[in-house]
Amino acid sequence: MQGNGFKGVRKVKRYIRSLGIILSLFLLVGMFYLGGSLGQAYAESEKWAESWDEAGTYGPSEGLQVVTGNALISAAGVEVQNMVISGDLHLQTADGDGEITLHNVIVTGELKITGAGTVTIKDGQVNRLYVQNEQRAVTVAAEGSAAIWQVRLASECQLEEKTGDESIGFGHVYSTTSDTVTLSGNFLTLTVENESGAVNFLSGRIGKVYMESKANDSVLTLGEHAEIDVIDLVSAVRIKGKGKINLAVVLADGTEMDMDAQAYEFAEGKSVLVDGGVVDINGRRVVTLQPFDNVTLNPGKDTSKKVVVDPADAEVTVSSNNTNVATATLSGDTIYIKGLAPGRATITITAVKEDHTTARATFTVTVNTPELPKVSLSRITDVSLNPGASTTKNFTVNPSDAEVTVSSSNPAVATATLSGRSIQINAKAAGTTTITLRATKAGYTAAGISFKVTVKVPTPTGPSFEFLTDDSYTEPGKIFVVVKLSVNDPQNYVVKMSDGTELDYRVGAFSGMVNKEIAKRSNVRISKK
Repeated sequence: MQGNGFKGVRKVKRYIRSLGIILSLFLLVGMFYLGGSLGQAYAESEKWAESWDEAGTYGPSEGLQVVTGNALISAAGVEVQNMVISGDLHLQTADGDGEITLHNVIVTGELKITGAGTVTIKDGQVNRLYVQNEQRAVTVAAEGSAAIWQVRLASECQLEEKTGDESIGFGHVYSTTSDTVTLSGNFLTLTVENESGAVNFLSGRIGKVYMESKANDSVLTLGEHAEIDVIDLVSAVRIKGKGKINLAVVLADGTEMDMDAQAYEFAEGKSVLVDGGVVDINGRRVVTLQPFDNVTLNPGKDTSKKVVVDPADAEVTVSSNNTNVATATLSGDTIYIKGLAPGRATITITAVKEDHTTARATFTVTVNTPELPKVSLSRITDVSLNPGASTTKNFTVNPSDAEVTVSSSNPAVATATLSGRSIQINAKAAGTTTITLRATKAGYTAAGISFKVTVKVPTPTGPSFEFLTDDSYTEPGKIFVVVKLSVNDPQNYVVKMSDGTELDYRVGAFSGMVNKEIAKRSNVRISKK
């Protein structure tokens, strides 16, 4: 503890020495309590060393009665006095409600409250206290010289410490519930271990508060007369109210605080948000700017963006690193951006305030190249022709002085030539080719269209024949073919391929070297001399 720490720690040492051997043994057992589960689950089959199931006062008026084993209070309105429970004490009323009082009772094991409304502990000592009442909120009050060392809260609960400076009241409190825990009085430590929990510290003083790694999104509310010596922020939490924090140890980002701590310790790169401003390792508040998305404009066009700055009274300036491309001006909380010429400009926003760190944000303005006008071409439908046939297709182009070119993907099937604004298509051999028309003009976006030309397989005419190929006698791109007619006078016939290549007649058959692409039976043409 620091010099101005929790002074009750020193005073409780004097009180502990007065408890004698019983309390010393009780503290020894408590040293082995590490914040885990407090005791075994309540079992109806438990054989109680002592139990009280009717309202009334139990125990001697003087001296101490010793109960060896576990005990049970199962009725509201029970007061147990001047007793040592050498074991656990269970509080479990029928309806989970009612008042129970422990007056000068020492529990060396665990006081487990699973069914009671209000429990008052006057004087006496409790090694461990566990609260889990799913039926209603529980109030536990420590009065006089009561000392409850370890407290684990697993459901909604209020702890009222009324022992003053001479006793410790509640020592180490662990909150493991997402329900609301309310505290008033002086405490050694508070550990919040659950996510999205809520702790209301109304008044008093806590030596140290641990907001553990599992306490994300928990809320700690401090009353105006509540004071914390040290708080460890191991997770992102919300601290509300008007209380006092002497030292905040910041070990994680994301905590928001209504009040400024008297002092800070920061892990590297960590910060907290205090009353709307970021406090960093230097103790200075940080100006923050909301990020900006990039912008794309055409020349002569403009747009705007809102500036969101914290704190709101920070002075904001804006600049462009390339005013030939884009300009940026600030009016109030609005940035006006105007695109001037193709290119890119970086816009920088700077926010400053005295005794604050400076914030900067940037975004890029891209000004597009002006869109060019487009050449247009009329569409042409697909064409189907017989080998050797031809046709003409007309088209229009805008602007009319655009330069037009035409091409065929497979000239062996069909060729295409231009004549003014007409395309002459000549079918060569069976197959399919794509005719592409392209129109260009300087300062315009080019246009192109395509259509298909299908050259049909000719219907066989003339006599039947055999068709053979022999690739052992080849020239580059050619193959040797043989055609044998089923007629008595083959010498009176002419055999050609569809590209016009005529085969020679030799010893009853026609043969020759032809282009590989047309070396097909379908491309054989037979006629009489």
